[in-house]
Amino acid sequence: MKRRLTWFCWALAAAVAAWLLWMTLRPNQTVAADLAPLTESAAEQGISIHLLIDLAGNVAVFAPLGAALALALRDRPVRRRLLLATLCGAGLSLVIELIQTTMPSRVAALDDWLLNTAGAFLGAVVGRVVGFRQEG
Repeated sequence: MKRRLTWFCWALAAAVAAWLLWMTLRPNQTVAADLAPLTESAAEQGISIHLLIDLAGNVAVFAPLGAALALALRDRPVRRRLLLATLCGAGLSLVIELIQTTMPSRVAALDDWLLNTAGAFLGAVVGRVVGFRQEG
């Protein structure tokens, strides 16, 4: 049963990574149009669109990757699990940012990489807590 759950978590991490690549490598105009219902609603409430997308968006979209990786790596010591999940998230984000430098419709930014990495770490912490509750 544990082996199946581990494989499921790896598959989930791969699916999240594929989704992140798809989301972040599309033209900015397409992404903005897809996010319009959320951003327009937030703007009506006085929430900064840039704050919403930069902080909440970059952190929130990488958290599931960190959580899935932490669960997939649950046979490792806690510190190593958190480190590996965070490094994987940072690595994927770095790849995305580097690819975006070659795309005229995208903008690569150091703060995006930092926020994505933070999201992967926070997700890994959540994954660790969930994994701990399942083990106990």
